Amino acid sequence: MRILHAASEVYPLISTGGLSSVVGALPHALNKTDGVESSVIIPYYSDIVTEGLTIQWIAPQKTFLEETFGLARTEIAGVTVFLVAKDEYFKRKGIYGPTPDTSWDDNAARFSFFSRAVASLSSLDGFVPDVIHCHDWQTALIPVYLREVDTATVLTIHNLQFQGRYPHYDYAPTFLPETLYSIDGLEFWGDWNSLKGGITFADRITTVSPTYAGEITTPEFGCALDGVLRKHSHKLTGILNGIDPVLWDPATDTKIFSNYSIGNMAGKAVCKKRLCYELGLKPAGEAPLLGMVTRLTSQKGIDLITSGLDRLMDMNFSLAVLGTGDPWAEQALQKFADNHPQRVSVTIAYDDSQARRIFAAADAFLMPSVFEPCGLGQMMAMRYGAVPLVRSVGGLADTVTQDTGFSFSGGYDAFMEAVERLLHAWENRRKWAWYRRKCMRTDFSWENRVSEYMEVYRKALEGENR
Repeated sequence: MRILHAASEVYPLISTGGLSSVVGALPHALNKTDGVESSVIIPYYSDIVTEGLTIQWIAPQKTFLEETFGLARTEIAGVTVFLVAKDEYFKRKGIYGPTPDTSWDDNAARFSFFSRAVASLSSLDGFVPDVIHCHDWQTALIPVYLREVDTATVLTIHNLQFQGRYPHYDYAPTFLPETLYSIDGLEFWGDWNSLKGGITFADRITTVSPTYAGEITTPEFGCALDGVLRKHSHKLTGILNGIDPVLWDPATDTKIFSNYSIGNMAGKAVCKKRLCYELGLKPAGEAPLLGMVTRLTSQKGIDLITSGLDRLMDMNFSLAVLGTGDPWAEQALQKFADNHPQRVSVTIAYDDSQARRIFAAADAFLMPSVFEPCGLGQMMAMRYGAVPLVRSVGGLADTVTQDTGFSFSGGYDAFMEAVERLLHAWENRRKWAWYRRKCMRTDFSWENRVSEYMEVYRKALEGENR
């Protein structure tokens, strides 16, 4: 079986977060299965990191509308990556916009063109896909363009909040017929919606955790698409994301201060001491160090953290935060850091090395997200023996058990009650070591997900329950 993963980014070529990690890891895991060959296709952005790569150009291509584009290929860790080149759309600074917080005005045209290009490629230099696996709204029009073609399509929703919704005047660049601008097609409250089109026309739909698959069919978490998802729930499956246990391993990680393992945890104490020194933190006695590596937005529960920081300080916690996001969140956290310089550190940045050092140093990891499709941070933290405290939603509910961490449902009071449970466990060092070992032994490898994806691909090929 040949599977082509169509996405807007892939690690390590181009990345803004979790989507690229999944697209970088899943094809690699699938390729370990006999008879399976997975490749990736993304736009050829100016920002792509090509250092050390061999780029091979393939003959110029045309879409079914006779639009020309370039096609290149390269390889990452044994996985072929195809690159769609169109200077008009992709030769510019920034993936989705000139800055991380802005969007290009022509994104509807850019990603509908990319979707047309992928849908038009019957063969990619000899690679003929049986299934096109589309990731998020940027590729959700591929199933729409292929609605009358036999090629099987699977759409993965990584975060329903991002849908590719545009006004009617931006519908023309899709070159789709007006008949699809309807309640049973792409029309959405007077606009048109890329993700709605993908949900409607894909053979199968997946999302990134079983709990989130149920949540998005409800008004609370459905982002106004819950009705559409309920209608197509017969083809919806939740499959938990994974991480690469080799890439995230405190025993071999060269970016942390000292390596350690379940059998020898001495290095974790070194990591905590060195990070605190680097950040200017002076924990109160033997109090736990809390870590956060996250986007600083309302979705991630930052308001809960800022509301509870005074009490956390009274309970002798220290906190190391790494991330970027909304100005209000950055400013609120920075104010606490300024007022408590020896107890709170806030680094406004995206820094892989610093993230790893926080995972390795932290005693516990905070992730009180309001909603969380899957979440990778808690899995990475657990690999490094940082016990998670999470809100019981989405993938957090599926990955953090009573044996591996602390969870809560609700708001501030429930959060603080979970913090108190964590502190009580911390004070019993034997029990805390038990939690830590359970976390580090939990297997989140992608190989555990392959059979579930293979079943989805089989159903897509058979047109089961379309």
